[in-house]
Amino acid sequence: MSGPATREAHESGAGPAITAACFPAPALLLRTNDPVAQQTVRAFAGQQAGAARFLARSLAAALRPAPDTRARVAAFIAAFEATEDWRYRAAASSPHNTGRYSPTWADRFRTPITDDSPNLFRVGDHARFRDGATWDPATRTYQGGTDTPASRTMRRFEALAAVRFPPSPGVDVVCNSVSLPDGRTVDGTRLLRGAAAHRAAAEMAGRISARGGDTSRIATSGHLIYTASAPETERHAVFHHAMTLLARDHTTPADTLTAWLQAAYLLYQAPRRKRGADATIRTFLVAAGTLLLSSPPALPHDIDLRAYTRTHDLFVTELRAAQSIGTTSAGRRI
Repeated sequence: MSGPATREAHESGAGPAITAACFPAPALLLRTNDPVAQQTVRAFAGQQAGAARFLARSLAAALRPAPDTRARVAAFIAAFEATEDWRYRAAASSPHNTGRYSPTWADRFRTPITDDSPNLFRVGDHARFRDGATWDPATRTYQGGTDTPASRTMRRFEALAAVRFPPSPGVDVVCNSVSLPDGRTVDGTRLLRGAAAHRAAAEMAGRISARGGDTSRIATSGHLIYTASAPETERHAVFHHAMTLLARDHTTPADTLTAWLQAAYLLYQAPRRKRGADATIRTFLVAAGTLLLSSPPALPHDIDLRAYTRTHDLFVTELRAAQSIGTTSAGRRI
């Protein structure tokens, strides 16, 4: 925080309102060009804004009597856990009866990530996100369709992930290097290609098959790039350091902003649940940021993908720039 007087003002819960505009719809979820269907996806921002407003008030109340940094860390952790609980309840009460976000899969929103079951995510195959694309069993690829926000986003981040690897073959795993406030450096999210990505794809297919899902369209060979969550020990350390960054006193508003930016990267390197981590982190970052900063912070729509594919320094630089850009002329956060 930037001094006692500013701390009291921020922790009072006063200041600019948190609105749905603080939560731009992730373009990766906009897999159609139908404006009505897109609006259904964008509507979740209203739920996030309501949750963030409640969390900001609750966090402010918890921070006021906190006597020291340790107590403040506990308050931020409790707020994050409350955000996780909100995300689970939102999934459990979803009006969608089928699909990845139906109540059928709600338990995955409170299932912890473990070393035996890391989070795996394929970065690539943008054609599957084209509107109207069809599956060709002969070539095992998606054909046709028109570009969507999701396909364009995936194409961009596949390219960004690819350049993180050295040009020569043989290096199939690149770890995001996470700089902690105590001076240590630990491994964060891993980028996988080659044999490592093939193993991840096979593991993913095995999990889906065990749940009775269709694995016929999952590629397990060829050019693949996957992300994999960091080991538990590293994730636990990174998460605690993120909370400590937010809880410390800071001399100036600039120092406070830097702490929030750093905490944002750390949180994305330390997901805790199998599903819903992105929405949880976004909602928490806006709630906490509104207390710590002079206004609700700006979140790029693709903040999660940036955290997975960008270096620590580059992510922070880009997120800092987003704070000065603010909103677009259309009134939506970038």
